[in-house]
Amino acid sequence: MSKKAFLFGLAVGGAAIARVAMKMDEDKKAELKAKAQQGLADFKDRAIDYAFYANDAAADFKEEASKQFDLAKDKVADFADQYQAAKNEGGASFSSSLDEATDSLRSELAQVEADADEDANDDIVIDSATAFGDESAATSADAESTLETDSAVDSADSEATSAADSATDQPE
Repeated sequence: MSKKAFLFGLAVGGAAIARVAMKMDEDKKAELKAKAQQGLADFKDRAIDYAFYANDAAADFKEEASKQFDLAKDKVADFADQYQAAKNEGGASFSSSLDEATDSLRSELAQVEADADEDANDDIVIDSATAFGDESAATSADAESTLETDSAVDSADSEATSAADSATDQPE
């Protein structure tokens, strides 16, 4: 229904404009034509101005992007030069020390995983002091268990710290 109403309105409006245009005198027609041409010329000028603005903005963006790309490229080149200098300074020991640090970290990880597997398979042991409420014997048994666990954790931490220190002591 709306399509029919639109077309009907367009036809009626066109007919009304044509009727008015026929009844206008020549001076009014010329004035209306001049206004329409001036409006069209203004529209073209405005469109050209916006095209120039867009072109300038695109050129500015390209220039800034080029600067940022050059800065990033220079930073990467500087980092590569520093890395190469450190590698050449250390020579063969640079890669071998890196391999040693990697191997030591792998062995420590394997040891931690093995310890975790052993702890997972521990049996539950209930002694008579814990089962029947003898508080003094249960407390001493818990203290021994805590001391053993703390010493195992401390030794694992010290091994990991020494491996990390040896890895960071290497030249860059």
